[in-house]
Amino acid sequence: MKIDKKNRSIVNIFGAPLIIFSIIFNNYSFYFLIFVITFFSFFEFINLLLMRNKLTVSKLIVGFLWVSSIGLFVPLYQSLLIPKEFILIIFSSVWITDSAAYVMGKKFGKRKVLPSVSANKTWFGSISGLTFSVLFLLIIYFNFSKEYWPENFQLFDIIFIGLITGLFSQFGDFLESYFKRGLKVKDSSNFLLGHGGFLDRFDSMYAVSFATYFYLLLVGFYG
Repeated sequence: MKIDKKNRSIVNIFGAPLIIFSIIFNNYSFYFLIFVITFFSFFEFINLLLMRNKLTVSKLIVGFLWVSSIGLFVPLYQSLLIPKEFILIIFSSVWITDSAAYVMGKKFGKRKVLPSVSANKTWFGSISGLTFSVLFLLIIYFNFSKEYWPENFQLFDIIFIGLITGLFSQFGDFLESYFKRGLKVKDSSNFLLGHGGFLDRFDSMYAVSFATYFYLLLVGFYG
C-alpha cells in the first residue's frame, strides 16, 4: 500500500505539470499528448480483450471510437474562437470532479450509486464531484481573465460546462468500470505507477471531450 501511494505521488508530481505544459506550450506538444493518450488507451483496450479472448471487429471499432474521442479537443485547440486556457480549464475541472467524488465519497458517502458496476462510488461522492466542478468553473470565471473563455461565453454557459464535466466525467468512469468488471480485471494496465493504466486515468476525459465539443458546436461557439 505504501509503495502504491509513493508511486502515485511520483506520477502526480511529474504527470500533472507535464500535461499542463503540453497544453499551454504549443500545438505540437498538445497533439503529441493526445496521440500518446489515444495510442496507449487503445493498446490497453486491445490487450484486455485479447487476454480474455473477447476481441471482435465490432468491439475494436467501438473501442477505437471511444478512446479517440479525446481527439475532439484538437479542433477546439486549433480554433481561433477557443482559447488554449479553456482546454486547460476543462482538464482541471475533470480532475477536480474525480478528486472531489473520491474524497467526499470515501469520507461521507454511504449509499452506492451502482454497486454492481463500481463498489466504491456513492451518491454523496457523485453529487460532490458535480458540485465542485461547477464551483471550480465559477471561481475561475469570476476571478480570472474573461479571455480564458470562448468569446461571448455567459454565466449560463459556465454553469452548463461545469455540469457537463461533472456528469460526463463520472459517466466515463462508470463506463470503464463496467468494461473492467465484465473482464474481471482491476486495472487496465500498470503503465502509470500507482494509477493503473491510461484507460483508468483518462476514462473521464473521453466522455467530457465528446460532450464539450458538441455543446460548443450546437450553441455556436465553435464551427
